[in-house]
Amino acid sequence: MKTGLSASRLSALRKCLRSYYYRYVLGLTRTRQAQPLRLGHAFHYGLELFNDGKGRDEAIQAASETYQTTPEWADATEWAVERETLAALLAGHFWRYEKDVELAAAEEEFDIPLANPFGKYPSRRFRLIGRIDAIVKLSDGRLAVLEYKTAGEDIAPGSDYWQRLRYDAQISLYVLAARTIGYDVSTVLYDVTRKPTIRLRQNETPEQYGQRLLEDIGERPDYYFQRREVPRLEDDLAEYRAELWQQSRHLLELLHRSSKLADPSIAFYRNVGKTACGGCEFADLCLSGIRIREGQPPPSGFEILQRPNSEQAKQDAMS
Repeated sequence: MKTGLSASRLSALRKCLRSYYYRYVLGLTRTRQAQPLRLGHAFHYGLELFNDGKGRDEAIQAASETYQTTPEWADATEWAVERETLAALLAGHFWRYEKDVELAAAEEEFDIPLANPFGKYPSRRFRLIGRIDAIVKLSDGRLAVLEYKTAGEDIAPGSDYWQRLRYDAQISLYVLAARTIGYDVSTVLYDVTRKPTIRLRQNETPEQYGQRLLEDIGERPDYYFQRREVPRLEDDLAEYRAELWQQSRHLLELLHRSSKLADPSIAFYRNVGKTACGGCEFADLCLSGIRIREGQPPPSGFEILQRPNSEQAKQDAMS
């Protein structure tokens, strides 16, 4: 059975091999999802429902359902503020982009061969998998991959955020995948929502905060929402195909080497640094010298997915 390589898997492989080993080989994951991921996934789900034909209010209500009951570990006020933040961002997005583009397909899944750009036959071990947020028709008739993201940094047109997208691997993967499954896409429409920087005021209720956030969105929508075309040249795609193949060869070598070691994680060495460790769910394990081996019970705050490939594929699609 071939292993599916998603954009999230490939990103983890580039960022830190030890992180890849914990998440995608052992199936280790946090029992509680970090706030940025939790909010991002709920926001994405609301957009998915809207694209699937749900009304605005219905989509917001369904996306907010996970916030109806406050978990024992959560602060009730902070949990309610997160719920109001989600509702305001979704409402603002629906208002900002109502009927802005024509939807050709939504949540399009793909499972395609990993082509060998240096030879005749595709990979015998890996395939490319994932889910494209949407494929849309632009005003000039061209088809584009529409990619939704939430960000906690400046997304103004001249910011570093947009410069990095010029070589973003996930975009290249989705363009290749869309073409393979039958959509003649020529570009990418990148849709970014910035998370709010305003905070709950003293003596303000979460509902009052949500209303104030909605008003702020209405006054400065460009601060919160940016949608820009990010083209992909044929040379960019050719280079990405070569990078994909090289990554797959590297992963194959790592898996082979690790199978011969008493502690397989050694083959997946750590990449310790501010960029790699910042936001990594396994940073506290690595930086504390804690090693996780197959067959051992997970440390406190973690769990092992019983079917890591299928469960992580679902999570990858929402990333």
